[in-house]
Amino acid sequence: MGMLLNVWTDFSDWISNDWSDTTFFVVMSIFLVLGLMALLTFIKKSYNNNKSDKIKWSMLVLSILLFAIVAVLCIAKFA
Repeated sequence: MGMLLNVWTDFSDWISNDWSDTTFFVVMSIFLVLGLMALLTFIKKSYNNNKSDKIKWSMLVLSILLFAIVAVLCIAKFA
C-alpha cells in the first residue's frame, strides 16, 4: 500500500511541479476535445434513424476513458 501511495505522490509532484501551466492546459484541452469528439460520434451513431448503422460502443468507452484521464490529471494537479 505504501508503494502505491509513493507512486501517486511522485506522479502528483511531477504534474504539479514539472509541468508548466501551459503544458497542463494544452494536454487537458487535447484530452477533452478528443473525449467530446468520441462522445459526439457515439451520440450521432446511436440516434441515427438509419438502422444499418450499428451503435459504436467503443466510442462511448473511449470517451469515458479520456474523461477519466482528465479527472486523474486534475486531481493530481490541484489536490
